[in-house]
Amino acid sequence: MRRIVVIGTALVVLLAAVSAYAATSGLNTYGAKIKFSPNKAGSKTAPAAIAFTEQYVAGGNNGDRTAPLTNIKTTIYGLAINAKGVPTCSATAIANAHSDAGCPKAALIATGSITAILGPTADPSASDPNQIPCDPLLHAWNGGGGKLVFFFVDQAPTHACGPIQTGGVPPFVGSVKNVGKNLVQNTPIPSYVSFPITGVEGSLTSETLHYLKGLHKVKGKTVAYNSSVACKSGKRPYSVTFTAESAPGAAPQSGTVTGTQKCS
Repeated sequence: MRRIVVIGTALVVLLAAVSAYAATSGLNTYGAKIKFSPNKAGSKTAPAAIAFTEQYVAGGNNGDRTAPLTNIKTTIYGLAINAKGVPTCSATAIANAHSDAGCPKAALIATGSITAILGPTADPSASDPNQIPCDPLLHAWNGGGGKLVFFFVDQAPTHACGPIQTGGVPPFVGSVKNVGKNLVQNTPIPSYVSFPITGVEGSLTSETLHYLKGLHKVKGKTVAYNSSVACKSGKRPYSVTFTAESAPGAAPQSGTVTGTQKCS
């Protein structure tokens, strides 16, 4: 329980730090902050390689844990991807191996981790004594065809998830694409992620993902998987829409967080 209290305290502090970009739905409260480095504007003809970090937090309302998320959609102005020539690692390959250790290193798009709480589905309250911290690593791989393949890696003692071991939660697939001047990441979260064990519900409290520049060679020229091609009046706007449901099949509820960072 002490670990859960520490996680909860850290969540409150982080939410306060991003309170300018907070959103509340009927089920959850959300926060999001995205940092870019370097934050050059670039252009379509001269794209600037860029890395960025997504920091998301979530908490339940009315004394409950975070209600299970079903989707996270991130829209970032002025970014574009170029996956041509980047190796891939499919969800099928990872699922069959119960591991992503065999994936080509150059196919790795992002690394990070999550913090969550495993609790009984019968009692969603944050005070239920039968709760277990869940803090696995999170990897994102280029799945090809505009797909991102996400996979949890458990490494005790700092990145453990109770009884769940690496491969216990299968990989899940999101999409990434260029839409006009925006980069749009859409990540549906399958029920097997939120309900990894019968009678057990996973409640996300935070997620941090570091997206790499992804430098690679195409016809002898170094290009980046992630590039900046524009800014808007010296700023880079972004938005993150979180969707959750109180139980499988219940009406979804969404909250959108917006923010900006200076760029030049």
